[in-house]
Amino acid sequence: MPASLDHVHALLVEVWAGNPDVEPDDRMRFELGVTEIAGNIVEHGAGAAPIEFHLGVDVFDDRLEARFRDPGRRVEVDFDAATMPDVMAESGRGLALVLAVVDELTYRHDGSDNHWLVVRRRAVP
Repeated sequence: MPASLDHVHALLVEVWAGNPDVEPDDRMRFELGVTEIAGNIVEHGAGAAPIEFHLGVDVFDDRLEARFRDPGRRVEVDFDAATMPDVMAESGRGLALVLAVVDELTYRHDGSDNHWLVVRRRAVP
């Protein structure tokens, strides 16, 4: 696993330690969505060159948010076409999986940067 993904996991461990009131299901689903987007950025963002990205995570009373920013070319994203592939497929699940576990996923390209927003609404205890 690239070092940048290790940093994502370390950041989430720190976030959960500082916010023990976040329900385990919300943590799991949010973490899955965040790590899938991070993995896609690393895998598809820069081709053969290492890529750096910025990630900010915020915990609000009603939601969890992750904001990614990475340098790179515009990505063509069709959220409506993101479906789970055949069970035997070895790839192609990432975006559909993220959409299944979070409440909001948005993407925009601004200048030379890609911006991703991942939102999971928190369960009401």
